[in-house]
Amino acid sequence: MEWVLKDYENLLFGDYESADKQYVKLAEATALIPRLDQQLEVYNVDNAPMNLVFFEDCIQHLTRIARVLRQQRGNAMLVGVGGSGRRSMARLAAHMNEMKTFSIEITKSYREKEFHEDIRGLLRSAAIDNLPQVFLFSDT
Repeated sequence: MEWVLKDYENLLFGDYESADKQYVKLAEATALIPRLDQQLEVYNVDNAPMNLVFFEDCIQHLTRIARVLRQQRGNAMLVGVGGSGRRSMARLAAHMNEMKTFSIEITKSYREKEFHEDIRGLLRSAAIDNLPQVFLFSDT
């Protein structure tokens, strides 16, 4: 079988392109922008508004995060410089997968006691709402 690597570059698979949530090969990144803008508008109705510009790398990262969160026990560590959009992509990917986000913000006065209270609140809300939770941890 002969194949060219260029034919398989930037292949994306996901379940957010169609309304029936089928996991399929996605269209080109530029064709996904209107659908992602629509997802962002829905997110902004229920949450603090985010202003995002979708470009090819952003779409690829969002698709990867959404795929990882979609898996059973899926988790990821997002590493990068501040302001690169890790938190925004994680929040949007969680919303696309109908998950609730829970975030801890570290401050100077944040100690073990506060951490235990935050985890207790996370576990209670997960048990009461019976929704999958995405835990966001930030050191800034």
